[in-house]
Amino acid sequence: MSVRTVRALVSAVVVAGGMTLVTIPSASAAPATTCYGSAKSYVSSGRDNLDWPGKGVATTTSYCADINVKPNQGTWVETCFWTNNDWSCNGYRWIAAGTWGTAATDVLNGTEFFLHFDRSSSGLVAY
Repeated sequence: MSVRTVRALVSAVVVAGGMTLVTIPSASAAPATTCYGSAKSYVSSGRDNLDWPGKGVATTTSYCADINVKPNQGTWVETCFWTNNDWSCNGYRWIAAGTWGTAATDVLNGTEFFLHFDRSSSGLVAY
């Protein structure tokens, strides 16, 4: 039975019975974007460029409190932040293949960063 048919039947019952009409919403609100739902693909490759993004920086969002990586193959990754007019990195963390791992925790929204991998890597990053 379609929503339109249900509405018609409800309206008929309400009119016949003298009850107050209750509105049935036509569509539910779109779900909010989740941290992993906002993930982007990444690729870091080449002998001289094992960083993501390859050029420039990424900026953290309100979707995630952490910077999360899900590599296609296990890799060591460090997160580098712009602080005091210089780049500062948090040290390497191992993330196993096909699993979400935390590259940096409790990062403020709007923080510029880049990821540096110990080898060519690809997968997803959520921040």
